[in-house]
Amino acid sequence: MPRHRTAEIASVNIAALASAARRGEVDTDAELAIAGTCLVLAGTITVQLETTRVASSSLRLWARCPGCSARAAVLYLAAPGLRCRRCAGLVYPATRQRPEERVLEQALARRTKARAALGAGPDPREPIPRRPPGVRSSTWARRLDELHEAQAAVQAALAALVDRIGDSATEAPL
Repeated sequence: MPRHRTAEIASVNIAALASAARRGEVDTDAELAIAGTCLVLAGTITVQLETTRVASSSLRLWARCPGCSARAAVLYLAAPGLRCRRCAGLVYPATRQRPEERVLEQALARRTKARAALGAGPDPREPIPRRPPGVRSSTWARRLDELHEAQAAVQAALAALVDRIGDSATEAPL
């Protein structure tokens, strides 16, 4: 079975759709109906629904996957109809990343967040603005320290990635 990225396949949040159908908030063009404990889409696709009680003493609505009968909040439009993540063969993009790439991505996000806290854009070539009036010197210094730590994490992640690329290049046969 081919594996697809989540973003490549459309999804249907069955719980939200069924709740909206019960409240009468769904467009009539969608051909959606609730029949007992089933959600009927376009008159041909029937999805079994069930509820569980959550801590706030309210109910959470779930759908049963037509392929494997697993409980799911979201079903995806796959080849034989609606399916859960497992039946549709979906994987998260992060599962295809190498650990070094994931660490680098997290470090870059951390640096971007630290720059935003200082009022700077995500581009590391862009200068850090002056401390604005009303921001304590100690707060500004802490934010600068966080940016320096994030930059050090980016450099360490890049070094690890370069080392891995260098190691794989020396192992490859000529």
